[in-house]
Amino acid sequence: MAAALVLTGASLTGPVIYAQSATPTAAAQLRIEGLVATPRTLSAAEIAALPHREQTTTDKDGKMHAYRGVALRDVLHLAGVPEGKGIHGAVLAEVVLASAADGYQAVFALPEIDADFSPQTILLADLRDGQPLPAHDGPYQLIVPLEKKPARWVRQLTGLRVVKVQ
Repeated sequence: MAAALVLTGASLTGPVIYAQSATPTAAAQLRIEGLVATPRTLSAAEIAALPHREQTTTDKDGKMHAYRGVALRDVLHLAGVPEGKGIHGAVLAEVVLASAADGYQAVFALPEIDADFSPQTILLADLRDGQPLPAHDGPYQLIVPLEKKPARWVRQLTGLRVVKVQ
């Protein structure tokens, strides 16, 4: 499996960090599994307790929106996914498979998510323009602000699985 990835563009504003966010729904959950130290299912309350940030970017329709949520790397940290100096050697061949409720999937290499490798913050969003995400997008959606085409903006995110590319 070979793939080429080119990241271009720039966000219009840097992230703004908030202490917490409104909980989308009490039933919202996110599974983190695979090659992780601690597989877990995060509740909406656990995600809401993480530091939140806001990122303004353009959606698939060319409209500017302010998305608010947590850095994907912070969520993965809770499950013990390798980060920083831990991403080297064979770990460079590990990817995060993001899955949606409808079966849609997208892949992210660990270095794309890590602050030591990339200046971009991939956001696990729960708010858009100060409101909970619409049902067809939420309760959680990945926002990849530097990508020209939002094909990896996984809507209705239900799980993150770390796997090794063979």
